[in-house]
Amino acid sequence: MISTANVVLCGIAALLLWGGPGWLLARGLTGDRWAALALAPALGWATQTPAALAGGLLLGLSVPVILGAAAALCLCAQAFRGEEVRDETPGFPPLALLLAAALALVPALAVLPKTGADGAIALAAPLYDHAKITLIDEMARASTLPPANPVYGAAGEPGVIAYYYLWHFGAAELARLTGATGWEADAAASWFSAFAALGLVAGLAFRFRPGTAAPLLALLAAAAGSLRPVASAFLGPERMDRLLEPATGLAGLLYQASWSPHHVASASAVVMAVLLMARMRAQAGRHPEPRPLAVLVVLTALVAAAAFQSSLWVGGVAFALGGAAAALVLALCGPREGRGRFLAATFAAAILAGVLVAPLLHAQIEAAALRGGGAPVRVAAFPVLGPLVPDGLRAALDLPAFWLVLLPTEFPAIVLAGAAGLALVLGARGRDGSGRRASAGALAVLALGVLAVSALLRSTAGENNDLGWRAVLPAVLVLSAFAGVALAAALAAAAQGRRAALVAALALIAIGLPDAFELARGNAVGEAGSQGRVFADDPELWNAVRREVAPDIRVASNPGRLERLTPWPVNISWALLSRRRSCFAGKEMALAFAPLTAAERTAADALFARVFAGAATPSDMTTLRTAFGCGAAVVTAQDGAWRADPFAASPLFRLASEEPGRWRIYLAAAEGAPAAAR
Repeated sequence: MISTANVVLCGIAALLLWGGPGWLLARGLTGDRWAALALAPALGWATQTPAALAGGLLLGLSVPVILGAAAALCLCAQAFRGEEVRDETPGFPPLALLLAAALALVPALAVLPKTGADGAIALAAPLYDHAKITLIDEMARASTLPPANPVYGAAGEPGVIAYYYLWHFGAAELARLTGATGWEADAAASWFSAFAALGLVAGLAFRFRPGTAAPLLALLAAAAGSLRPVASAFLGPERMDRLLEPATGLAGLLYQASWSPHHVASASAVVMAVLLMARMRAQAGRHPEPRPLAVLVVLTALVAAAAFQSSLWVGGVAFALGGAAAALVLALCGPREGRGRFLAATFAAAILAGVLVAPLLHAQIEAAALRGGGAPVRVAAFPVLGPLVPDGLRAALDLPAFWLVLLPTEFPAIVLAGAAGLALVLGARGRDGSGRRASAGALAVLALGVLAVSALLRSTAGENNDLGWRAVLPAVLVLSAFAGVALAAALAAAAQGRRAALVAALALIAIGLPDAFELARGNAVGEAGSQGRVFADDPELWNAVRREVAPDIRVASNPGRLERLTPWPVNISWALLSRRRSCFAGKEMALAFAPLTAAERTAADALFARVFAGAATPSDMTTLRTAFGCGAAVVTAQDGAWRADPFAASPLFRLASEEPGRWRIYLAAAEGAPAAAR
């Protein structure tokens, strides 16, 4: 089903492909070869993937394109060869990288299947959101970019993808380099994205407070979860539910990396883009020599493109507002010298980033027009307070409650400590203080801006408020890093007898640990169910399908089959195992991928439900074959159609393969073929 060895191989490939060029770039940018190790994963991923995607759109996804993009970044690093390389004293602690790598296993565990003693397979709840693995397989297999739509194609056509798919493209790179499946590459990429984000947190903490303590304490703060479990234990679950709205996807770093690593990768790119802009500001003021500044423009554009192409909400809406404010702060900070060059360089980076994201942006605009439904974003306060607060009062109090109640509840370890760390750095004086204060000021404005987006704007394109949930992620990274700064300062003060601040900060971390432990346990154990034994046999089913069905043929399968394997129904067996396109993979997948209106999704879902319940009419079968372009079909013993098989009765399909008592595989009958041949 999934090879752990292949997952490890993909992880090693990720470290080499993204960490190697990232280290060369970060070493020149930071002037410290050891601290550069912490920034390398995030910087390498955020520059190599958009560069490879741009090359792939012209030449297709291939090993030369993948390695060529990495080699080009290594050449870019030569622009900083004249920069002084120094080792900070005290140096960056390697233990922080080991801790980041270990913590990143928590999201990776969510992707791996769990085999019980009876051979049944259990899946962790976040795997529901990883059904997009089918897109990784599509890109790794077909090599054509933009990728075909694996979920839906009118009349069987390839279709187009309007989803922000760069993170999945990166995973497809790993699959192409190693020969792994999309599921295996997704597990490795999930680990790498969490590792890169945590490494960035540790690197930022070290940047603003060199030493061993700040990076390690920042990682400890980043790992903590919500205080809801502790509060529920004291108040009781019912009272807690009456006080606050139920928990949502607005949550800590490890939780979000488990469910949506592409949004986490986008947040890392957003923070990295602000750091690059800060370096551009310093370069524009100190060095009139144009080559390093030109390379910084290219790198910033690549990183900004990576942010958008991985998350419309984080790298698009949130970064457009928070990033613009951060750039303005950098422009106004410091001396006038170089201000014009910085603004020109920032404008050039924005134009280049716009060129890079134009194909995906165009596809998203077209898909949004086809789906209808009005504006994808509207102004609305994030719902915070529960039914204990009267409705009329709740509307007025939700906005202040977001800042005063929800953020401390969901991020107890980093909100207060992070704000204190920012205050310490912004108030610092001394040599190099102004440069660090400018960077800290830009990061503070970025964090404030994305939190305001989460508090005030709501996405309406899907069933969930993805904008509100994900926009906080850049702030989570920034506040985690500065929480480490504050904790390290409190530790130093405790050594002199002033222990109150340290005790308070550690207590806030401690109350978030039960939630983190529960997340880790759920990801590691999964949720066993009655359908786990059936799912364990599905690799054999889909191997048979791949033997019979050509890669460009769309397959009809029951979207409602094995629906209890995940928290919400999704065509999970097909998504994880098939490596074949679907003619309609269910309304949940269509919501993200297919350019269909809500009414069209509902009608398609009802059609496939009838067919696989065994209640299809001849007209339904014709629609299945012509309008949806189903060139093959899979009927299993779990389907109602097993006993009243409409494919067997239809002249449009012929039986290609059968496993008695388990499955039947049909292919579309050739037009004009004699009845006996059918």
